[in-house]
Amino acid sequence: MDNVPAIIDTLRALVAFDTVSAHPNAPLIEWVAERLAAHGVHATIQSGHEPGKANLFATIGPSDRPGLMLSGHSDVVPVTGQQWHSDPFTLTERDGKLHGRGAADMKGFIACVIEAVPRFVAARLATPLHIALSHDEETTMHGMRRLAAQLAASPVRPAACIIGEPTSMRVVVANKGTAGYRVKVRGYSVHSSLRDQGVSAVEMAAEIIVFCNALQQRLNAAARHDGFDFPHTSVHVGRIEGGTAHNIVAKDCEFLLEIRALPGTRSGDVLGEIRRYCDQTLLPRMRAISADAGIEFEELFDTPALDERGNVYLANAIMPLCGHGAPGRVSFGTEAGILQEIGVPTIVCGPGQIRVAHQPDEYVEIDQLARCSRFLATLTERLARGELPLRG
Repeated sequence: MDNVPAIIDTLRALVAFDTVSAHPNAPLIEWVAERLAAHGVHATIQSGHEPGKANLFATIGPSDRPGLMLSGHSDVVPVTGQQWHSDPFTLTERDGKLHGRGAADMKGFIACVIEAVPRFVAARLATPLHIALSHDEETTMHGMRRLAAQLAASPVRPAACIIGEPTSMRVVVANKGTAGYRVKVRGYSVHSSLRDQGVSAVEMAAEIIVFCNALQQRLNAAARHDGFDFPHTSVHVGRIEGGTAHNIVAKDCEFLLEIRALPGTRSGDVLGEIRRYCDQTLLPRMRAISADAGIEFEELFDTPALDERGNVYLANAIMPLCGHGAPGRVSFGTEAGILQEIGVPTIVCGPGQIRVAHQPDEYVEIDQLARCSRFLATLTERLARGELPLRG
């Protein structure tokens, strides 16, 4: 039933595609479309927002009714600067673990789904099954936003979705929203001996960051959800760059700001507090010296949280098939909230561990692939009989 050797072969082929988000993913998408076509399944390829990027959507079973969608992102994070013990784009087995970039996040799940296709086709499903692959999940999530817009406009959209992010095959019902911003501070440069006549972009950026740290303390007191490892909305600065020399008041500085919001909290509201501090406290001081001084916020991405209030019925239907009796909640971002926004109840469940994702020597356990395969086999039986309730 597990068909693990075939899954490993398919995973090996998937890992060999260098689908780092900065690179094209279309070759992988086309390869998957050909695999599906070999089993009589037509896949629609949707062009991405830039050349070489693409999504895939396919339906197995009746096309005139909504079904269950299995979804995964095809892109992976870079390996630059990481110390791997084997080629990251060559699947390598060691001690029951399959190492390779994307093995856990999330090509292992995709391999399981591809190898389950003959079973899906042969079962003559009463409830259709949809397969979706997206691009750029690791960066902007443009791929899923584009696919979701197409699904929202379709006569028949999926009734529910399972996203196969690595959760050790535990059903996850909620994740935090994730938003990223580039903050650009423009000062007024003078010789450092005349610092009172200038505006240091570096120092103003530092004041914003200190404010963010204080804001974090208020967020800790404002709302708590103990289902998450860090049970609060978080504000984090991950990178900063600015200035030219020790004796020059810095004209420019920029930093990357991240907000991870609990379900029910909007990243935009948190950002609004930071903007108000800049507008009311910092900018008047800066522009009293130079009218050209400024602070700009550039949105890089803003992905909504997955709120468990929208998927309880689906989670209760899927959990018995996975062998876990209690749902989980995670702080990492997924595409689930995007689908929830268009009315598709979504949960997250897939093989592997998130703690090894994005890391050197990333791996998925062979046992996890076997568990996923068994889950898909049971799922097929329920869909074939039309016995899997997807909505309450």
